[in-house]
Amino acid sequence: MESKQATGKRKIWYLYVLLGLCIAGIIVFGAGLGIELYTNWQARTYYENLTQSIERRPRAPGAGTNMPVEEPGTGHEIDEGSGAGTEPWEPFVDFEALNERFPGIKAWIQLEGTKIDYPVMQAGDNDFFLSRLPDGTGHRNGSIFLDYRNNADFSDKHTIVYGHMMRTDDMFGYLKYYRDLGFYEQHPEIYIFTPERDYKLVVFAGYLLDPRAEELPLEFINNEEFYKYVAGIRQRSLFFSGVGVGVDDRIVSLATCAYDFNDARLVIVGKLVEVY
Repeated sequence: MESKQATGKRKIWYLYVLLGLCIAGIIVFGAGLGIELYTNWQARTYYENLTQSIERRPRAPGAGTNMPVEEPGTGHEIDEGSGAGTEPWEPFVDFEALNERFPGIKAWIQLEGTKIDYPVMQAGDNDFFLSRLPDGTGHRNGSIFLDYRNNADFSDKHTIVYGHMMRTDDMFGYLKYYRDLGFYEQHPEIYIFTPERDYKLVVFAGYLLDPRAEELPLEFINNEEFYKYVAGIRQRSLFFSGVGVGVDDRIVSLATCAYDFNDARLVIVGKLVEVY
């Protein structure tokens, strides 16, 4: 029969083992967190240097030549005309120069007051920029990028733009705040600049998607199918919007990962309105 002394030593030994495992777990967790913070810092520094190295032409809503605006309460555009004193339109950034550095650049996306201020890339598949920076360097934060099947000029009926949701709010991390009606009301529009046009994306819905059960459609057979899709995502939307979507409208979906369930996706959808 084991003595009390031996039993006590065994218990102490078990406590030491348990303590060692706890310390090891803390070290592993801390190392993982440290690596994540460091890689996010790397990407943030990269994008900050990129955006600071380019010459921007700031945009103000309604500025420029022949800027169409929406007639209140109708969802229809009216042309204000080009009066004296308006300035000729120029691209938001020098896309020609940027294309020499980043051959895959197609647009620029900006959500004022947030970290979303990035080039939009496109490759021959949807995997390349998932884990690469705009210059092609491998990085887990990846880039913001267009679906490879879409036209780069946003002329499709439905354009899809992808980006990671980082816990530090980098990349498409800020999209998660559209779950809050207050955030939506403060950020109803997202700007998309291309070499040919300036657009505002008038947000009208945001919903969760399970890619194992459904896909984002790139095309619609007819107007009825388009209306049915729009009505369906409105019904599933995490916030209410009174934005009208007409048969001639084009829509853009910003898709990012979510954590509500395994492999969940958060999709923020808006109609594309040309502001030049």
